[in-house]
Amino acid sequence: MNLAFFMNAASPFPKKARWALLVIAAAVLVTGAAPTRAQSPDTTESGASSQNAMVKRAKAEAKRWLGFIDRGEYEASWTEASDYLQSGTTAEQWAARVRGAHASLDSLHDRTLVAARHTTTHPELREGSDAVVVQYRSTYETSRGVRSLLETVTVYKGREGWGVVKYLIRPEQQ
Repeated sequence: MNLAFFMNAASPFPKKARWALLVIAAAVLVTGAAPTRAQSPDTTESGASSQNAMVKRAKAEAKRWLGFIDRGEYEASWTEASDYLQSGTTAEQWAARVRGAHASLDSLHDRTLVAARHTTTHPELREGSDAVVVQYRSTYETSRGVRSLLETVTVYKGREGWGVVKYLIRPEQQ
């Protein structure tokens, strides 16, 4: 739609609305301002810096926590996890599950960070909760050679600080 049609008497817009919109458009052109989508607090400059700090802290917590898994200290990994993870299982149940998942894995060969993503909409947490999903490509020695897996550690910022709420290990899709 061009300006001539917009200002034309045949325009479907009422005359007052046409003039008001023209004044707004002129103000935007004069000031150099352009309307933008509203930014959420997480996309502002200070929000981005805060988000980066959260991701950095969560990556450090994921790495620290994975140390318990790597050493076979599965009960300790439960103790060091968030209240959220602990409320869903006992230390013994958790240790049995992780032990089962790691049963065919002899030792960690390599772990490389694939992604770390901040979110406030994780399906297992209350809307607006700060969480970071940290994903690693890990290779383990097994009786059949080296096996490549994806490990995902979800870290949540709770009342007592950062803690793991979820741990997944699965074969890497080729």
